[in-house]
Amino acid sequence: MTHTSRIITAAALILITVFSASCRRDPYRVNVSGIELDLRIRDLGSEIFNTPPNEMAARADSLKNEYGRALDTYSKVIGLGDPSDERWNSAFVLFATDLRNLDLWDTVKKVWPDTDRLKKELESAFRHYKYYFPDKVVPQVITCISVFNNSIIVDDSLLMVSLDRYLGANSAYYPSIGIYNYQARKMTPDYTASDCMYAWAATEWDYNSAGYGTKTLLNSMLHEAKLVYFTRRMMPALADTVLFGFTGKQMEFCKEGEGMIWEYLVSKDLLFSTDGFMIRKFTGEAPFTSYFTEESPGRAVVWTGFRIIERYMNNNPDVTMEELMSMTDCQALLAGAKYNPK
Repeated sequence: MTHTSRIITAAALILITVFSASCRRDPYRVNVSGIELDLRIRDLGSEIFNTPPNEMAARADSLKNEYGRALDTYSKVIGLGDPSDERWNSAFVLFATDLRNLDLWDTVKKVWPDTDRLKKELESAFRHYKYYFPDKVVPQVITCISVFNNSIIVDDSLLMVSLDRYLGANSAYYPSIGIYNYQARKMTPDYTASDCMYAWAATEWDYNSAGYGTKTLLNSMLHEAKLVYFTRRMMPALADTVLFGFTGKQMEFCKEGEGMIWEYLVSKDLLFSTDGFMIRKFTGEAPFTSYFTEESPGRAVVWTGFRIIERYMNNNPDVTMEELMSMTDCQALLAGAKYNPK
């Protein structure tokens, strides 16, 4: 081999090594093309509101057989009670023929003429889910309207999507039912699939049954951050603004102020605080975080928690998603992250 050939070969090896290392450093890039998943979205809303009023009583009985437990769950959410109750059929017919509900359904269909995009996004997300959690069950997905009661309804192996909670930020319905602008901004079709994955994770790894011990700000923010990190792993191409529910300027605040946020939490000795009111102020939905500036987003500390989780997983590439989601020693998680933003 000539000297020139050896140089070229060495350069090629360096490029291959660098490329391989960069792939290994990106935990979000995984190959799910070989994972088969045929996700079906059942349209309960159409089943109800496209039925002629004179056929609704008979349709109520058939829906009990077709949807089973899903109808039980849905019925409780919309306030109709147990479908086995003898008074349920009459209540259901009144609900399904109420002109206000029919008008709402007409509005929903204008925004959601089909669910093709949602199906595509959820199929990809649940392929990632099966990649990381091969033994877990992919839920049955059903769309409906809950008359604004819930966005995502999760029950056992069921995921119900209330499309009336995703009509767009400017929907005339939202101000009239007490929804603030900062909340309505996230009630668009762009957020639907990621909300599904976050809600699914929040049920699969429920905080109250996880075993964190005494509730502290650190436990709460890292638990929320794990749910967001899970969502990112399931939907790796999702925009940061959608993932966190922040505006572009709020994202800039978090990125530019990452060190400031962390310094505030540490210097004020807040990480191990058990003050429930303070924890809610930091981790609950809000137009901004009152402990910072009005330019900050609500739940800014969840961004900080996400950065800790991300750093931990990068430092510990052998830790699986199953292991991460089951971790309850948040001090060990923090130590393993070696988090020290500047």
